[in-house]
Amino acid sequence: MWSETTKDGKVKFREQYKDPLTGKYKKVSVTYDKNTNQTRRRAQIALEQKIQSKLRHIQDGNIKKGVTLGEVIEKWELVYKKQVLSGTFYSWKTYKKQIEQRIGSDTLVEKITPKYLINLYENMLYLENYDKSFVVQLKAKMNHILKYAYQHDYISSLPTNLQINWPKNRTNSTVEEKFLEDDELDKIIDYLEHANTSNNHLYASICKWIALTGMRFGEAATIQVKNISEVKNQYFAEICGTLVYHGLKLEDQFKSPFPKTNDSYRTILIPEKAVEIYKEFSKGKKANDFLFTTFHHSFIIVEAVNNLLREAKKDLGIDKTVTTHTFRHTHVSKLAELGVPLYIIQKRLGHSDSEITARVYLHVTKKAQKKYDNIIESL
Repeated sequence: MWSETTKDGKVKFREQYKDPLTGKYKKVSVTYDKNTNQTRRRAQIALEQKIQSKLRHIQDGNIKKGVTLGEVIEKWELVYKKQVLSGTFYSWKTYKKQIEQRIGSDTLVEKITPKYLINLYENMLYLENYDKSFVVQLKAKMNHILKYAYQHDYISSLPTNLQINWPKNRTNSTVEEKFLEDDELDKIIDYLEHANTSNNHLYASICKWIALTGMRFGEAATIQVKNISEVKNQYFAEICGTLVYHGLKLEDQFKSPFPKTNDSYRTILIPEKAVEIYKEFSKGKKANDFLFTTFHHSFIIVEAVNNLLREAKKDLGIDKTVTTHTFRHTHVSKLAELGVPLYIIQKRLGHSDSEITARVYLHVTKKAQKKYDNIIESL
């Protein structure tokens, strides 16, 4: 550090440092009224702070250059696999394939910029007409990978705070396709009951159960007799796991002790109609037995149910999405009609937030409000 006296009689303290990116020396300075021991100490501290501020990017000198996206994914996968259910990890393969095809495993991860990612996602949305939810999930996976790269010094900054022009929310008519009205629900359950399959009653019952409880299919398929309890003439279901089936043979499928998310651990009150199903299917079973199993005592194959639901949709002329998950959305619509607050519904379904749940809820409540408006207008 050295000092210079300015024209107005003050003292300017200077210090120089070497910029690691350019290799050139640069200067910083601070000015005080006097040149005393105290001001020199203050100046030394202030100059050091200025240098550190200028060299915030000093970490760039420690970045491991030449690392490919494929190498980062390979390392990140080892961690991710231990953090999620096997079914979730299995579904990641779809997004991995997209990333490898669109960005490339041999792309240097340090070269992936925010602008590049924005163009990638918006091209998928607007030029290739990919569904918004798919692109959102793809972006989330890339964010996880890039965060890992940042934490391990493969990149110097996170290109994840992106200003993407997302499509506007779908119209209410599209929301209506997510759940069933009472008559549609009755028709589909009846169709399943009379389907030409040995598991027809089983399929009808688990779909009805989901509509009555709001459980995910994997949660309903792994409910055990011991998970249902009676307290003062009320029945409760403890949801503490889910079915792991992606990529597994039927005989290798199992109940994971971990549900989909932390919020999925829950105990819910089940209505009388669900209690009737429980009593029917628990008859003669032991505490550890699963409630819904086939004649061969195996888990229900979700695709078998969905295939039958596609036939029902076609034969009944129902122009809506009809899968096992539709019954979960239908549960949301029924609770909304009954005036149950959204946060209670979300807690019951086992998630802290859901765009679809909120959209179904708002659509149903607005529809109910319109009904009351018509009544008021008739006064």
